[in-house]
Amino acid sequence: MRIVLNQERKEYIIIESVPNKPGTNSPRASKDKFEKHMDDMLDVRMSVLATITLELQKHLSTWYHTG
Repeated sequence: MRIVLNQERKEYIIIESVPNKPGTNSPRASKDKFEKHMDDMLDVRMSVLATITLELQKHLSTWYHTG
């Protein structure tokens, strides 16, 4: 999985913490960086879910929605 994330330039998602959401008056670059991180995080989440077993998917889905 890490090889795929590295190829897709999204490995930073599993290494770096999620940036704080920029405020309304924040510079456009900060807002764009945050938006890209959130979009990439969703892509990584879907990639991981696509590669794990159905039983683990169900467990994580329940955990994610209640956690």
